[in-house]
This record gives sequence, C-alpha cells and structure tokens, in this order.
Amino acid sequence: MRVQDMSLKWKGLLAIAVFAIAGAAACGGGSMDAGGGDESAEAEAEAPAAMPRVFFASPQTDTDHPTELPLGVTFGVENFMVGAVPDPVTTPRGGTGHYHLGVNTDCLAVGELIPRADPWIHLGDGSDGMELQLEGGEYKLSVQIGDDEHRTLEGLCETITIRMEDGI
Repeated sequence: MRVQDMSLKWKGLLAIAVFAIAGAAACGGGSMDAGGGDESAEAEAEAPAAMPRVFFASPQTDTDHPTELPLGVTFGVENFMVGAVPDPVTTPRGGTGHYHLGVNTDCLAVGELIPRADPWIHLGDGSDGMELQLEGGEYKLSVQIGDDEHRTLEGLCETITIRMEDGI
C-alpha cells in the first residue's frame, strides 16, 4: 500500500469516528456528573428568570381598521401574573398586576401612579381586553401593567400605532 493510500484510509476512519461521537452527543449521550444529575438540567436551573413582558395580542402595530366596527384590543403578558385588584388593597402583591390602556399617550415612567382618568382606561377586574369605538385618524395605544396600587412596573409597557379609516 502506498503512503498516500494509507493517509486517505486514516482520514476516512477519523471522519467516521468524529461522526459517531457527534451522533452520540446529539442523542443524549452526554456525561453524567458524580451525583447522577444531567449537567444541562443544572445549567437551566441556575439560569436567571426571564424578564416579564406585556404586549398587544391585537391589534398589531401599523395596521388599518374600519371606523364602522369596534376595535378589539387584547393584551398578553409573559413571566408575570395578571389578576383582579383585591378589595381592600393592604399592600401590593408581588409579581401580580392588571392592565391599563392609554389612548394617545406614551408609557409612564417606572414607579409612577397611572392616573384614574383620561387618557387611561383601567382593567382592574383582571380582564385582558376590550372594544373601543374610535373615529378616523391615527392613534397611539399603550398597554401598561400596574400593581394593586396602579403603580407602573419595570419592563411592563408597550406602545403601538394604528389607523382608523372610514370605508375600508
């Protein structure tokens, strides 16, 4: 056998070995720690919790809607609980709040009280949406979660823009 032929043979065997090792790892052939637990499960348990987020499920930003129909507005949230405001409120519950919709207004700064007046609509009953009848024009809508005292919270506000038009 020539040296060049042997070199190709070893390269082929090396490639097969690499594919076999990669395949075993992809199929869960990873190592176990001395305690018998999977290392990837430990890494996930140590990962920081995801930040909470609020968003508009509908409508979507930069969309057109007919003025002849009520505009359905629905909110969504991740990594946070939404519920009705208790009566009475002694202290705000951690990790729980309720939605507020602002019409033609921006998000408020963290820690501010959301006004109980125009342009804000409170959904203190824990609901996640409503219908609005709006005239033609462009509107800025902000959804902001407040705690039981209607105080704004970090990362829990989103603003979109929509257009209401006659005859579409």
